[in-house]
Amino acid sequence: MDRSFLSSQAVVTASRRFVCARLATYEDAEESKMLAAMARTGSGQLENSVFALLAPDGVTRLARTGRSIRQVYGSAAQMAQGMDAIAQAHPGSGRMADLSLPLASSVPIGLTVAAADSLPLVVLPSGVSDEQVASLAKVAWRPDLAGRLQFARLKDASELAGVKKTPPGSSDLLVIAPDEFAQGGEVIATLAVADPAAWEKALRVALEGFKGSVKTMRTHIPEGKRLGVFYDPAQPVTDPMELRARERNRPRP
Repeated sequence: MDRSFLSSQAVVTASRRFVCARLATYEDAEESKMLAAMARTGSGQLENSVFALLAPDGVTRLARTGRSIRQVYGSAAQMAQGMDAIAQAHPGSGRMADLSLPLASSVPIGLTVAAADSLPLVVLPSGVSDEQVASLAKVAWRPDLAGRLQFARLKDASELAGVKKTPPGSSDLLVIAPDEFAQGGEVIATLAVADPAAWEKALRVALEGFKGSVKTMRTHIPEGKRLGVFYDPAQPVTDPMELRARERNRPRP
């Protein structure tokens, strides 16, 4: 997670008046196409990351679009001030809409995001109902829980192949502590689907016992090389610098 902007309390507070979307670069063809259209790059291709603030129409840009937040705002304080000004210009209807559960598109991607941000991953069983998902969303957006959990819906049991302590044939919600490189993890709590009244307390207990890892490029990349870990996204990488770096670091047979 970006420690200089997105974790700033001023930015977090300002963001509560926005609809915030985090797209997974190179994981979805339509998302990649949308990101590529937002930022002009030297190569003319999508280059790894894009930052944009859009009007309610989802098209009009309300600030300069760039590859990173730093290209648009010089500091977290400036970002918060800019977002406050935009929010005042677009006050909204004043009606609080129902908040949806922030689901990753798959368990593997959810595990990757959770590992990158050092968060637990909550996996919903495939048979969970829309009403149960809506109930979980209300818990997930509690002020002291918001942003502290990643969520994904299970499509196939094989997605949990690398996860330890998975109850066989379980229909419960699973809280997973991902390993450092998202190759797997360990179930640290189970939540009975039929008992939504107990979810909030169970998630708080799981978070209290969760120990996330602190990652730095100086140690994380060499350790990944040592273990032979290499991540290939679903869509072709089009960032020239990223392509060269990937080829340098790709494990050789």
